[in-house]
Amino acid sequence: AVHTRRLRAYILNRPRGAAVHTRRLKAYTLAAAKSQTLPSMPRLRVSLGLNSGSRSGQPACTVVIDPSGAALMQAVSNKLRLKKREAASAHLYVWSTGVRVDLAAADISGCVADGDLVVVGFGEPFAGKQPAAAAAGSDLRAWEARWEARSADLALVEWRDAVAMNRALGRLSTLLEHPAHRGRLVSHAQQRRLPSASYLGHNLYADTLRSFESLAAAAREAEAAASPAELAFLAGWAERGAPQVVVSYVSGATPTLAHELCHARYALLPPYRGAVDAAWARHEQLLCKWMADLGYHASRHADEFGAYLL
Repeated sequence: AVHTRRLRAYILNRPRGAAVHTRRLKAYTLAAAKSQTLPSMPRLRVSLGLNSGSRSGQPACTVVIDPSGAALMQAVSNKLRLKKREAASAHLYVWSTGVRVDLAAADISGCVADGDLVVVGFGEPFAGKQPAAAAAGSDLRAWEARWEARSADLALVEWRDAVAMNRALGRLSTLLEHPAHRGRLVSHAQQRRLPSASYLGHNLYADTLRSFESLAAAAREAEAAASPAELAFLAGWAERGAPQVVVSYVSGATPTLAHELCHARYALLPPYRGAVDAAWARHEQLLCKWMADLGYHASRHADEFGAYLL
C-alpha cells in the first residue's frame, strides 16, 4: 500500500509541464505492481518418499525448499535420484490429504504445509488414504472458494489459496486484459508462463465469462478446453444468477481486495467511472507506456489507473 501511495503522489502532484523522472516512476510502479502479486513466501520443510512399493508412505529424507512446484520437483529429483524419464512422468502427492501438487504452480503453500510428507508416483493411483470428505464425494468448490453476494450485480469470492484460484481464473483474466492475448483463448501450457498465473486477485465480468465459455466449448485441442476448475467456477457463477461483476481474492489479501473492488466500482457506478475516465484523459499521454509495461491491454488502462491511483 505504501508503494501505491508514493506512486499516486508522484503522478498526481507533479507540476503541470514538469519533466517525468522515469527512473523514479519505474521504481514506484514496480513496487506497487509487486504488491498486487504473490509476495515472497516462507520456505517449507517437507519430507520426501515414494507413493508405492515396500516403502510406500515412509519418509526417505527431509528438505527445505522454496514453496513452488518447480523447487519441490527439483528436490524430489535430486534427493530420490530420479532418472530424467522418471522425472518427466512423476506425480507428487501430499500423503496426509491425497492432494496432487501442481508442479507448475508458483506457490504450493496452499496445498503443501510445513512438515508434510510428499510422495512421488509414476502414473499409478495415489496409494494413501483419501480424506473422508473427498471419499464421500463432497463438493470441493465449497472447500476451495467461498461466494458472497454483495448485490444482484456483484459477487465476491474468497479463495483458500492462490494456487486454486489461479488454476480456475488465470485464463479468464488473460482473456480480459493481457496486451497480446486479449480476446484469445490461450492453452493451459501457455497460461502457466503468463502474469495472471500468480495473481492474488481477479476482476471478471459477465461478458468475459460468457466469451470464455464460448471459446472453450469451441476449442479443438484438449489443451485449450475448459478444465474442471474453470467449469466449476463458471457453474458457481451461473448458479448465483450470473452477476455482472465477480471479484476474487485470496483469503487475507486485504490490499488486493481493495484494488479489485475499485474495478467493481468502475463497472457498476457511472459517476465513479466518469471521474476516473476524466482523470485518465489528463494523464494518458504520460502514463500510457507505463500501463502497457504493467501488462494491461489498452482497453483496461483507465480502469487500472483508477484502481492503482485513485
